[in-house]
Amino acid sequence: MKFKPRPLRNDQIKDCARMLRRVSLFAAWSPDEIEEFAAHVQLLPFPAQEVVLWEGDAGDVLYIIAEGSVVVSRRLKGDVETVICRLHAGDFFGELDVIDDQSASANVQTETQCLFYTIDRDTLYRELEANPRVYSKFLLALLKEVAKRLRTTNQRLIDAILWGIDATSLDTG
Repeated sequence: MKFKPRPLRNDQIKDCARMLRRVSLFAAWSPDEIEEFAAHVQLLPFPAQEVVLWEGDAGDVLYIIAEGSVVVSRRLKGDVETVICRLHAGDFFGELDVIDDQSASANVQTETQCLFYTIDRDTLYRELEANPRVYSKFLLALLKEVAKRLRTTNQRLIDAILWGIDATSLDTG
């Protein structure tokens, strides 16, 4: 890895906890639960216009954007890519890699200078399994976010199909 995460200093844990309170994954957590979790998070600064993940890379890290923005894209064919979405401070990515132990499903590139809070799969699971109540809060929030993203993807698919039908002048009615 070109850029390596580093553990938070004690004075950075409170800043991290404050930021995590604004992230949907942690919305139902108590301040104490968030602060305890923040002690296991690492800090990863990234310059602008750098690739964080390539589609197909092995991934086992959840990235939470503390500062900056990233572009998430997929390769369509050859050198042609499509932007899936832009994520900003308070958003996260890498959740699919952490859940299913598969490779990255998209490219993620910093659009601006970024600061990420990261946690690897093993640490995440260890901390969540130590507190089943927090684990259930986390999983419910994660399911809600995945469902929201799936609904967005479904709408984009329908829009693309309709655009294709309109572009070919096929009469569907």
